[in-house]
Amino acid sequence: MKLLLSLLIMANFAFANYTISFKGITLGEIDNFDSLEKNYLEAKVTNKIARFLLGKDKFVFFNDNFKGERNDDTKYKKDNYAIIYILKKAAKNDVKAERIEVKKDKFIEVDFDKNYNFTYNSKGRIKSKGTLEMQNGTLKSLIETVNDIEIIKKN
Repeated sequence: MKLLLSLLIMANFAFANYTISFKGITLGEIDNFDSLEKNYLEAKVTNKIARFLLGKDKFVFFNDNFKGERNDDTKYKKDNYAIIYILKKAAKNDVKAERIEVKKDKFIEVDFDKNYNFTYNSKGRIKSKGTLEMQNGTLKSLIETVNDIEIIKKN
C-alpha cells in the first residue's frame, strides 16, 4: 500500500507543469521532476530574453551528487541553495518539521505553520530560506526568499 501511495504521488509530480522564476522574471518551465533522482532539475527556457542571454534552450540546476554528462545545448548552474534537496523531499511527500544534516556544517531546518518553512544554513550562513506549499501530497509552490527563486505549479 505504501509503495502504491508513493507511486501515485510521484506520478502526480511527473505530469505536473511548473514555472520557474528568478528575481521576478519567469525563466522557463519544468515538465516534471523525474530528474531529481539523478540530482538535477531541468527546465526549458521560455523567456526570449533569457534564451538570448543564455544562448541555450534548456538549463539545469545540479547539486554536488550530480554525475551526469553535460551537453552543449544546455546551460548548467550549480545549486548552492539546496533547492534540489528540498524538492526531492517534497516529491517524495517526505516534508515534515525536522533538522536535516546535508553535510558537515550544512543543514536544512524545516518547520510548519500552514506551510513548510525551510532554512538552509551552510557554515553558519543562511544561504536559502523560504516556504513550500503542499496540497494533497503535491507541491503547489516553492518560494525561496533569499535568492528570489520561485517554482510554482501551473493550474
